[in-house]
Amino acid sequence: MTGSGSAPGRELGRVEFGPDDLRHVREVVRSIARERIPDRADNAVLAVHEVAVNSIVHGGGHGVLRIAETDDALVFTVEDEDGTGTLPQLVSTTDHQATGGRGLWIAQSLSDQLVIDTRPSYTSVRVHLSLVS
Repeated sequence: MTGSGSAPGRELGRVEFGPDDLRHVREVVRSIARERIPDRADNAVLAVHEVAVNSIVHGGGHGVLRIAETDDALVFTVEDEDGTGTLPQLVSTTDHQATGGRGLWIAQSLSDQLVIDTRPSYTSVRVHLSLVS
């Protein structure tokens, strides 16, 4: 992983994950979020889980989660080497014909900012949750 999509700030954690590691990803996110944003810890867990699942399904079966703290936010960065070079799409909840694709929409809805960076062999999704409520 290149790490070029990582947000600045003090790194609080890093987890390499695959399909069997999603529970561990949720536990790490929950632990860190409960300390810093207890009222939004569940939002952080669900948002990061959805992005991590996308990374597994669309990014070669594995990814890396980096958790950082900036002056005003917790930033959860999920990176993978997907090789497609295509920008992940947000699917509206009003698209009743869609059978998937709502993970990024859920993550965006639960976060203060969602930033997607994609290159020919790399995708990074940053979920920002403000430290100030």
